Amino acid sequence: MWMITFEKPMRIALLLSIFVFSSTLFWSQLLESPLLLIATIITLVLLLVPQLRILAVIPVTAVYFTVYANLTLTGQPFPSTQIVNKNALQAVVDGQDHTIDVQIVSLISDNNRGYFKAKLIALDAEHLNYTPLLEMRWYKPDINLQAGQIQRFKVRFKPVYGRANPGGFDRQKWAYSEHVAYQATIRKHIEVVNGNRNIRARFYEAVKHNTDNLNHQGLLLALSFADKSLISFEQKQIIRNLGISHLFAISGLHIGLLFSAAYLLSQSIYKRLLSPRLLGWCSLRLINVTALMGAWGYAYLAGFSLPTQRAFLMLMVAVIVFSLKRKCFKVDILLLVLFTVLLWDPLAVLSVSLWLSFFAVAIILLLLWMFPFNAPDKTDNQAPLLKIKVIKYIKLLFLLQLGLTFLMLPIQLVSFSGISLGSIIVNLIAVPLFSLIIIPLTLSASLLTLLYSPFALMIFQLCETLISMFFYVTVFASESYQLYSVIDQKIMIIIFAVLLVLFISHFQGAERRKISYLFSVFVICLISLKPSVSNEHWYVDIIDVGQGLAVLVRSGNETLLYDTGARYASGFNMVDSEISPYLLSLGIKKLDHLVISHSDNDHAGGAELIASKVIIENRWAGEPLDSQYTFKQCIRGQKWLLGGLSIDVLSPQAVTANNNNNSCVLRISDGKRRLLLTGDIGKKQETLLVKEIAHQLSSDILLAPHHGSRYSSSEPFIQAVSPRWVVFSAGFMNHWGFPSEEVTARYQKQSVKTFNSGLSGLIRFQISAQAIKIKTFREDLAPYWYHQAFLP
Repeated sequence: MWMITFEKPMRIALLLSIFVFSSTLFWSQLLESPLLLIATIITLVLLLVPQLRILAVIPVTAVYFTVYANLTLTGQPFPSTQIVNKNALQAVVDGQDHTIDVQIVSLISDNNRGYFKAKLIALDAEHLNYTPLLEMRWYKPDINLQAGQIQRFKVRFKPVYGRANPGGFDRQKWAYSEHVAYQATIRKHIEVVNGNRNIRARFYEAVKHNTDNLNHQGLLLALSFADKSLISFEQKQIIRNLGISHLFAISGLHIGLLFSAAYLLSQSIYKRLLSPRLLGWCSLRLINVTALMGAWGYAYLAGFSLPTQRAFLMLMVAVIVFSLKRKCFKVDILLLVLFTVLLWDPLAVLSVSLWLSFFAVAIILLLLWMFPFNAPDKTDNQAPLLKIKVIKYIKLLFLLQLGLTFLMLPIQLVSFSGISLGSIIVNLIAVPLFSLIIIPLTLSASLLTLLYSPFALMIFQLCETLISMFFYVTVFASESYQLYSVIDQKIMIIIFAVLLVLFISHFQGAERRKISYLFSVFVICLISLKPSVSNEHWYVDIIDVGQGLAVLVRSGNETLLYDTGARYASGFNMVDSEISPYLLSLGIKKLDHLVISHSDNDHAGGAELIASKVIIENRWAGEPLDSQYTFKQCIRGQKWLLGGLSIDVLSPQAVTANNNNNSCVLRISDGKRRLLLTGDIGKKQETLLVKEIAHQLSSDILLAPHHGSRYSSSEPFIQAVSPRWVVFSAGFMNHWGFPSEEVTARYQKQSVKTFNSGLSGLIRFQISAQAIKIKTFREDLAPYWYHQAFLP
């Protein structure tokens, strides 16, 4: 047996290509026409110079990524062209109705009828040569849809656009990794073009009907069809807290498990039915092909989701390499697998799951290399062979779980800002239980549903019992999930690095061990030096909460939160999704003041929820709230202190019937710079303020009243405030049209610079006596192409 290795140029080419793919995470924009031309010229020049030819991989990969991203997300390989499709998606983001034909891709249950994915087949009666994916939104669905059907709708288009705050979920990045860049809001269903469901949808409906009375139906469907829509919010929280989310996302573990089961089954059958002498060279390859077909079948059940595609592709590449029956360097296999995945789907570079899977596999290979499974041990040679194998398996499982948990710690902290401290013990139970028992039984029951559903239901009930028992046994670890601030994450990663250095140096001799000890003491001393909080600057953060308002003011160690965004009937709210993660990223555990301007949901929706996230010293409101907490009434003339700042309440004088005009209006000042927070006051209240206290309104920064409604921001009010900057806190392309064009024109007429949180994401003002510096999430804090591309 001889060693297959990559030639040095090939390895360099793979590394360069992977580096370019990875660098796209930090590109400010995709390559535009001039840059594409320059990249092409550079490629030709490098190809003409033999010594530099290998470097041609860099511009070729960059061009390939740009073309692939444009084609996949917009249906055109280059912006503003009609090379592939006659209609460009960018051109139909115009606020007008359009007729589309789509093929439903998502499996649809009662919980996601109004939110699903579909392939765009025709746009305004023009058939598309390339079918991009759309995110479909239907607020009042009136017909039942199923995967595989072709439906005709009247829709309006808008780009997929997530709220953009540090510490929050990056929806735009995730959507692009899922090949979705545009959202179609359904205005009307026109007709059914083709009502036939695909095989997967019919299979899903049969299994779903068979499990309707089971408490863990959502988990069983997630394991068999990758449909998580029926998993309750509480179940998702428990799964996250236990650190076992990977078990319910069909990916490498599940595809590998199916491959292993199919491999063992086919090997047993072929050995009985066909002699290896007859098959010869084809024996191993036939077993591998059969096992790959089994894995492919599972991938089909999962709808060939992108994580499933990547897992199957990685498995297929590895199987092909090992089928050659040649020894290979593990690093070469890793490089080849990663390159193949990125070549197949360059947008996978945006997916956290890809990097988690890749690093997990790399860590497993590293651990197996350092601690070989087949290495001889001191186990009693007289012990039965089965006992020896069981002991070795338990040791290996514990080693892998311990190594994965520890070595994946930095990646998990960076990706999710938190870790489950009890996940080591939980996964020692969960991985073998689910891998060897629950998942095989669930798949078997799903297949048996087509043959004899009562027997299949018995197996499903057994699976549900096992899942219930697992959650009961592991309830001790459900509270072990901890979130950490950015500063805490950095400290933990540094400590991790120190421990890793100490561990490695332990095997490197006495001299290096002493040096590592000194290094560790030095690093720990640096960590213990806490930087003092400067009172020279104060900060105003307008948090992006969509159509609503939330403003965080920080001065020294004291904080004020003005409004909390919306809370909806579904349970979704801005405190959990945006405000709390941002406070956590800053390490804020206490609010000195919580101010709710007035009772509208988009301002007061999270007033109750925020109390479960942070300690609140003082609560204020512009009008009485329906709350279990006591809020003090804002009344003109009140004065508070916040660090080095003074806060003046300018309105209301008395609570009236108009809740918008009851908004608690605050002026915050350091003696030189001023901020004016206005809630939702309208022209009537503005006129009153100008008439009675015009001299107190002057401010550098103004939060535009009522999100920029045309019934607010009157010209006399703007003149009285005379701001340098005005911020509109409004949802992206909201259906109220905030901020209105006439209001924006009024501010521009008076040379006021405007910002819109719906466009820029979080907006941060850093204020000192010398200057006011402004940073926004999309333009400054995270100025990457996937936060700005394809926007009107």
